[in-house]
Amino acid sequence: MSDTPTTPDPQPEPQQSASAPPPPAPERAETTVAAPTIAVAPKPRSALAMWAMIAGIVAMVTAIIPGLSFIAWMPALAAIALGVIALVKKTPRRGQALTGVVLGPIAWLVAIIVSIGFIAGLGTRVDEVVADEPAVVDEQPEPSEAAPEPEPEPEVVEPAPDVVYSGTGDTILQIELPAGPDSIGIATMTHSGRSNFAVWSLNANLEQSGLLVNEIGNYSGTVPFNLEFGEQITAFEISADGAWTVTLRDVLSVREVPQGAATTGTGDDVLVYRADATVADIAHTGSSNFAIWSYGDRSDLLVNEIGNYTGQVRWQAGPALIQVSADGAWSITLQ
Repeated sequence: MSDTPTTPDPQPEPQQSASAPPPPAPERAETTVAAPTIAVAPKPRSALAMWAMIAGIVAMVTAIIPGLSFIAWMPALAAIALGVIALVKKTPRRGQALTGVVLGPIAWLVAIIVSIGFIAGLGTRVDEVVADEPAVVDEQPEPSEAAPEPEPEPEVVEPAPDVVYSGTGDTILQIELPAGPDSIGIATMTHSGRSNFAVWSLNANLEQSGLLVNEIGNYSGTVPFNLEFGEQITAFEISADGAWTVTLRDVLSVREVPQGAATTGTGDDVLVYRADATVADIAHTGSSNFAIWSYGDRSDLLVNEIGNYTGQVRWQAGPALIQVSADGAWSITLQ
């Protein structure tokens, strides 16, 4: 019997050991709880990448809408900034960050193009509206006859200055036209001598182009040359036994033939006509050949006689250059 009460003694010991505080297990639990706090740190970096992508999308949407494109630079700039920051912080969502960085500049460029087009279209519509507005009607009575507007005065072009050459005897004379190599040439020539005086025009290859003068003894007259397109006379071949002069003039300095009045002269001369077709009364007193050429839309030989002449001829419309070849006095009167 004394042995029986002694057997329950060991049972309280397990109870005491069960109620005793546990070994350092709670400290491990506290360490396990702290671990999630460290894992939460990347979330702000992921949020930056997401916001960069959202800002880039918003920038693209506003960039393609006329009117809103003017403010698209703000979300575009935000997308670039957020994307760059997210990439620098090494966000795990690099794709979203790169999307923001790429969409930002593209949206900015698209916004500029759309804004320019919007402004241009707005200006066009304003012009159309202004053009469609009804004209303001002056309530004051209009005069029965409106005063004619003054015609603008024609621009006056001054002729180029003359170019003068002189010499004695036979010469190959290199020349320069006052108004340029392609312009019509007007040459006033004189010769003092007893023998033949002849002048040939030469082209760039020094080939004879036209016989301008062919007289015996003294000579004084004006002749045209370089009349054909692309001819470009560059020199004169002069045959003479005495002193001579050659004065090259601009065609603008040539005197004009008026209508209703007589134009007179002696010897060879060059004139300009600018009016309509008409009838001309022509007279010549001399012993040699008398000829009149008209160079306009077409070349026309108006008169070709020897000695004295009096008659009427058809006179073609201008503008035309008139060449008179004569050895005496002549007159031209246009009706």
